[in-house]
Amino acid sequence: MVKPISHSRPKQDRQRALLRLVREQRLTDQRGVLHALSEVGFPTTQASISRDLRELGLVKVAGRYRRVEDLSQAPGASGGGEPAFHMIRRIHPVGANLIVLHTGVGEAGTVAAAIDRRAAGEIVGTIAGDDTIFLAVRSRSEQGWVVGLLKKLMTGT
Repeated sequence: MVKPISHSRPKQDRQRALLRLVREQRLTDQRGVLHALSEVGFPTTQASISRDLRELGLVKVAGRYRRVEDLSQAPGASGGGEPAFHMIRRIHPVGANLIVLHTGVGEAGTVAAAIDRRAAGEIVGTIAGDDTIFLAVRSRSEQGWVVGLLKKLMTGT
C-alpha cells in the first residue's frame, strides 16, 4: 500500500502562523481561525485548532482571541497577581455551596481556567458560560474563604 503524500505543514509552523494572525487580526471564533489559517497556507481541522488554542494559551477575551501573556496589558488589569482575576466584575455567594461570578462578555472561560489552575481544595469545580461562572465549594465556611480569596485576587492585594 502506497502512503498518500501529506500536504500538511508542521504543527510548529501552523502554531507560529496562528500566533501571528492573533496579533494582526481580530479573530473572534474558531471558524474565523480556520479560514485565516487556510488563507495563509495552513488548512486544518477544528479539532487541531482547539488543541492549538489550548497549547498556545490563546483565550477569548472581549470577543476575540488573545494570548494569556498579553492580558496584563488589557484594560482593567493592574499590577500583581494573574491578570485574569482582574476580569471578575461581581461575586455573589448563593446558598452554602455555590459562588456566581460575573465577568465581561467572553471573559468567563479565561477566568474559570485561571481558577482551575489555582484551585484550592475548597473548590470542587467551575462551569463557565460567556460572562458568568458557577463555582462549587464544599461548605459554607469554605465558600466564605473562597469569596475572600477571589476578592483579594481581583484587587491584586
